Amino acid sequence: MIDHLKLHFISPSLTSSQTIPAQYDSLLVCLSVLTAVFTSYISFLLSAKIKSSQLRNESLVWTLLASCFLGIGIWGMHFVGMLAYKLPIAVEYNITVTLISILPSVFASYIVLSPTIGRGKGLVFRSVLMGAGIGCMHFIGMMAMMMPAHMAYEPWLFSLSILVAIVLSGIALWINDFRNEREVNQTRINILVAVIMGSAISSMHYIGMISMTVFETDYTIYTSGHDNAALAKLIISVLLALSLFVLGIVELRARSLLSAKLEAVLNTVQDVVISFNNVGVIEFANPAVLPVFGYEPTHLIGKHIHTLIPKQSSQLDEIFCDPQQKKENVSTNKSRLLKGLRKDKCYFPITLTISSIGKKEAGSYVATIKDLSDIQNQEAFTQTIFDNLPIMLFVKEAEHLTFSHVNKAGEQLLGKTKEQLIGLNDFDIFSDEDAVNFIQTDRDVLKSNETLFVTEKPMTINGRTHYLRTRKLAIRDAQGKARYLLDVSEDVTELKQAKTDLENLHQRMSMAADAAHIGIWEWNFETNELIWDDWMHTLFEIPKTSFKGNYSTWASTLHPDDYEDVTNKLKLSILNNEEFHAEFRIVLSSGRTRYINADGRIYGKRMIGVNFDITKRVLAEQQIRMLAQTDHLTGLANRSALSKFINHEFDRVERTGGKVGCLYFDLDKFKPINDTHGHLVGDFVLVEIAKRLLETARKTDCVARIGGDEFVIVITDIENQNQIERALTRFINSISTPIASEVGYLNVGASVGYALYPDDAKSLDDLLNKADERMYKQKHNSPMTVISMQP
Repeated sequence: MIDHLKLHFISPSLTSSQTIPAQYDSLLVCLSVLTAVFTSYISFLLSAKIKSSQLRNESLVWTLLASCFLGIGIWGMHFVGMLAYKLPIAVEYNITVTLISILPSVFASYIVLSPTIGRGKGLVFRSVLMGAGIGCMHFIGMMAMMMPAHMAYEPWLFSLSILVAIVLSGIALWINDFRNEREVNQTRINILVAVIMGSAISSMHYIGMISMTVFETDYTIYTSGHDNAALAKLIISVLLALSLFVLGIVELRARSLLSAKLEAVLNTVQDVVISFNNVGVIEFANPAVLPVFGYEPTHLIGKHIHTLIPKQSSQLDEIFCDPQQKKENVSTNKSRLLKGLRKDKCYFPITLTISSIGKKEAGSYVATIKDLSDIQNQEAFTQTIFDNLPIMLFVKEAEHLTFSHVNKAGEQLLGKTKEQLIGLNDFDIFSDEDAVNFIQTDRDVLKSNETLFVTEKPMTINGRTHYLRTRKLAIRDAQGKARYLLDVSEDVTELKQAKTDLENLHQRMSMAADAAHIGIWEWNFETNELIWDDWMHTLFEIPKTSFKGNYSTWASTLHPDDYEDVTNKLKLSILNNEEFHAEFRIVLSSGRTRYINADGRIYGKRMIGVNFDITKRVLAEQQIRMLAQTDHLTGLANRSALSKFINHEFDRVERTGGKVGCLYFDLDKFKPINDTHGHLVGDFVLVEIAKRLLETARKTDCVARIGGDEFVIVITDIENQNQIERALTRFINSISTPIASEVGYLNVGASVGYALYPDDAKSLDDLLNKADERMYKQKHNSPMTVISMQP
């Protein structure tokens, strides 16, 4: 049994068999080729429809139609070609395989024609796919032939048939792509593409048929020939009817979509669109007619256009003349300014644009009507604003530079009414010198496309000098030609005077600030921008060239011990919207310290203030405080400083425990030194004793002079009696060391008394009295040192 569902190639075993001769029906061959060309032509027409479609769903529908039609056309050509192939044996067809053979060509056609899938594929890919689809369709269709013989293919002719299909398909697709890209729709190009694609289909088929040889088998029975012309004509007729049906469906669909789009556009257009015949009877009106004229669209159908545009509008008479006359002189596509009539019998301004449909002598017209009521209202509104603006507006005619319009502010400046000014030029109003300057700047503006600014230029009007800030620009028409010149001017005479006065005041304030060594600053605490005057740079010793102009520049100069206090005061001032006051130290680039007083006040997001140098005052105050707390001769603490120190120690002892010791020294035999050598030597001895006591005492102790030759030492953190005794020994040894002076070595002794807090006293006076009492007791009972002198 012969297996027809496989491809068989000629082999040595088959060449020994007898071949069965075949013939071709020339008429059917020609019809098959024409079928391929015709179906290709129809398919490429559908392809152009696919490309022009802007709707995705419609594109998909037309792609399916085109691919199915092209696939069925390829199959139809193949089937007619098979019917043209006549063998002297009985041939039958497997209906299932025959129908399946349609699918490869339909699938390949869909991939190639699809605008979404095919767009991303190259020409070679689509050519191979199309050629392969044609080849698969052909050889699957050949498998449907059932006969008592053996079919086998010559391999190289088999391959050549596929290659020819691919090459010719590629050429046809390339030309079709070129046509679509260039949007060329000539019939000749469409026919050329269809002929090449039809040739690809036909060449593949007949080369494939030539590659096939039919060999006899044991089952071969020869019969008389069969006439397949009727069946071929039926297939061609069905294809022709199908093509006409598909084209009709596509055309009807396209017209339906176009009509729907047009209706949607007309319904959404805000202007009125109506159509009327050559006698003026309205045939269509869009919904915009209701808000504009007050009529429902359906109510206007059948009425004359004079219902909307009164008969007094003679511009329409030329349209409604004798229909038999040629209307070559009728002007269409030109806007007319007319009066419209609303349903409530109110007239309003409109523009009317008319276009003819079809032949002018017999066709209908479409009119577009625009309501100008709002435009007139806007013009009145604009005119009112123009006249009442506080700035001066002048409009000049571009050719002769004469005034064509002036608002009220301009009238006030020039001292003339609008009626008096219109038609005048600059020489009629200003001095010759001013007029020449104005006309020159006007010419410069008209020649360029830029706006010209003239700032605070003085001009004399009616004997008074005015300063104007002016902006000039040209007003051009649609062709870019300058028609008018707009001059926008602001009288800044008072502002100019105020600015001059302010500059003079600023200069005087600057001189006063410089004389007082006061620096003025401004700080934007949102952007951290900092502005200094010249004296601020002098105070902080920061040159303008290295000044960064921000808050961090100032903050980096603050003394570390004052930084936190000053910045906290700034934050609180901003938070509470209060004035800022602070005195602080800054560290200069030279390493010196300067004392600054700063005052500031908040204005919106800025703080403005002054700084001045208080270094001399602070140092003087420190000197005064130091003198008030020290002995003027020895530099030791005086009684006031001693009192503050010991009261502070009493408070500390109450918190922490411990004891405070008080040593009371009185120099022995000091008076003879003063009497013998004078007060200068005596003062020298006192200063030397004070120096020794300071060097012997600890840093936490306080050494004070409370009388002529009386000294008190307060020792802190006493733990036991031995600590007092050791301290006494050190101080007595220090005092007893001979003093070298200009009169020789002087030996001085001292009597000492001591007291402890809180053991011996509860107050400073009690403590001093107790120590003094013990000192005198020692002085009278056992003096510690005898004063002697060495020449």
